[in-house]
Amino acid sequence: MAKPRQILLLLLAGMQLMKVRGQSDTSGPVFIQEPPNQVDFSNTTGTEIVCQARGTPMPHIVWVKGNGDIVKDVPGLRQVLPNGNLVLPPFRAADYNQEVHAQTYKCIAENTLGKVKSRDVHVRAVIAQNYFMEASNAYVIVGNTALIKCEIPSFVSDLVEVVSWEDEEGHVHTENSGYDGKYVVLPSGELQIRNVSPDDGFKTYKCRTKHRLTGDTKLSATAGKLVITEPIGSAKPKLSQESDILRFRKDVEQPLALTCPAQGSPLPAFRWYKFMTTNNNKKLVKLDDRVKQVGGTLIIKEAMVEDSGKYLCMVNNSVGGESVETVLTVTAPLSVDVEPKHQVVDYGRPATFRCKYKGNPVERIYWLKDGRDIGHNSSTLRINSVTKEDRGMYQCFVINSQETAQATGELKLGGRFDPPGFIDVFEAQTVKPGPFVSLRCVAKGDPAPEIEWFVYDKRIDGGEGDGAIRTGTYRMINGDVVSHLNVSQARTKYGGTYECRASSKVGVVTHSAKLNVLGAPFVKRMRPAKVVAGKAMAVTCPVAGYPISSITWEKEGRQLPFNDRQSVFRNGTLVITNLKRKEDAATYTCVARNDEGYSARSDLAVTVMGKVEGLFEIIILMQP
Repeated sequence: MAKPRQILLLLLAGMQLMKVRGQSDTSGPVFIQEPPNQVDFSNTTGTEIVCQARGTPMPHIVWVKGNGDIVKDVPGLRQVLPNGNLVLPPFRAADYNQEVHAQTYKCIAENTLGKVKSRDVHVRAVIAQNYFMEASNAYVIVGNTALIKCEIPSFVSDLVEVVSWEDEEGHVHTENSGYDGKYVVLPSGELQIRNVSPDDGFKTYKCRTKHRLTGDTKLSATAGKLVITEPIGSAKPKLSQESDILRFRKDVEQPLALTCPAQGSPLPAFRWYKFMTTNNNKKLVKLDDRVKQVGGTLIIKEAMVEDSGKYLCMVNNSVGGESVETVLTVTAPLSVDVEPKHQVVDYGRPATFRCKYKGNPVERIYWLKDGRDIGHNSSTLRINSVTKEDRGMYQCFVINSQETAQATGELKLGGRFDPPGFIDVFEAQTVKPGPFVSLRCVAKGDPAPEIEWFVYDKRIDGGEGDGAIRTGTYRMINGDVVSHLNVSQARTKYGGTYECRASSKVGVVTHSAKLNVLGAPFVKRMRPAKVVAGKAMAVTCPVAGYPISSITWEKEGRQLPFNDRQSVFRNGTLVITNLKRKEDAATYTCVARNDEGYSARSDLAVTVMGKVEGLFEIIILMQP
């Protein structure tokens, strides 16, 4: 038959196994559908922004605005659904609300194991309104190449794109028509007309556009035409735009066109070069099925990140030359993965998360822990010695001016782990001199915590006050740790702020309260203090006796404070900032008084040492 101790050990082992299993069954929040970076919608359609997360327990989802304020429902304009999605319903133009419809939002998912934040969601509501396009005229020398532009109003320029061009005879030219003919619709929307002849001046052209939110198509209100001139003598190539460096961005796998709108007589030749990143030397662009030169325009059918860089178009004829530079950035969608996604690490052991990302460009990397920036900007995050404060959800964010991407990793503490916590603590009390007084703290934890006692931050070793103050600790059968501080006979000088401190390798918890013993003021002896110049000193006067009407500090008979670096608080704490060796090295006196005219005092000798590089701010707590 099993002995009682064996049964107890089996029960404890079973409880520990249940704890480990319970931890493995839980998980922090992770987004399964994160909102996009940009949400544009028409006021006639409205939109629903999805934010969904998983975790155990099930995460709670809230939305916040760019300034961190919680998103609240606005009747008819904004609503957060019970499932966590944000709804912006259709609305009348008169009901447009900038705070709602031109806002940056973010969703947050949280459960008991941690918190994660989504990327910023830039929301823009577009009011349906009428607009018109105009096809511009193009001036061109016979034999050269012309570009006719479709002028789109600025308030819809990023929502409307050119899908085709039409002439007065009904011929339709689209981008998909190819790049080998006389007419080419460039990816940027212009109509390029090569080898212009005098007859081309009799034709007109209109552009057709499509609105990406509403799907509406429109034909330009005006038609553009070619204004053709015959060359008079010879003329070196001349650019029809400023020669400053042009800069633009294009998404990966999309077609793009680098234009070089120059004309001359005789007809100029065009050459495209790309500057190498290694030595900044220029190299002739290699033409193939993907990269074509159509007239003076360089067309890249399916852009790649490697196409990013600085390009040079050189235009020459027998009279002279001209050139123009263009800086191209091909953007690839950002994506992030954190490895490992889950890790369980024992207390004191190291942990590492690696942020693996793709996309272009990448302008910044940063890490959040449970929704807070931890100030780490490297792709590898290493924790040298894991503590209980390190457990939680870690996110790596990668951003550029266009978008943000993030991924999540979770850190749990392995092994036996239960940080110290108090089950029962003593309360502040006021007693008369004479009786027995006992202060009690009961703590739990795994491993079992050790409990120590302090008075005014000085450790009590068990025989304080000529043996009148003793401490004792024992462990109950259920694992709880019980500790007592006993005062055999209360005396005024034994009063003060007492603290019990429960600690183990996985954490510390403290509790403090006043033991007031009625009697005249009494100030305990203070040991000399050594502090560092340039740092700060904080001293709490170890006062006993009750009641006390005032606690003051003096320096060489003069009451403090008498400069702006000194502060004295009602509880008897003296703070001196930016310590100076000559001014602040002195003997300080704490004086405690009551309303009956009695007082007590004690001296503190302070030595100010020279500055020590790398030394952190010193806080001195009095040790009676």
